Amino acid sequence: MKAIAKVGDLTKDLSKNVIIRNLSRIMDIRILEIDTENKTITLLYDSGLALEKAKRELWRIGYPIIQCISSVPEKISNALDFESSWAI
Repeated sequence: MKAIAKVGDLTKDLSKNVIIRNLSRIMDIRILEIDTENKTITLLYDSGLALEKAKRELWRIGYPIIQCISSVPEKISNALDFESSWAI
């Protein structure tokens, strides 16, 4: 799954290096992009637990997430829509 997180205090290269180093320790997270201009980090993650670990780690190193938008893969999204149409 993919998430875009708005991060506070995200500055130039120093922030990027610290974030890459610390998040690379979380095996189920992959950093796609760190945009210092818009203060966003785009991540791929395998589970909700992996995303929570990334959020905690970012908070711990001084880059708290202000807002996070995560997307559900299309196959899962379609299955959820199909199931909810049967709800009474």
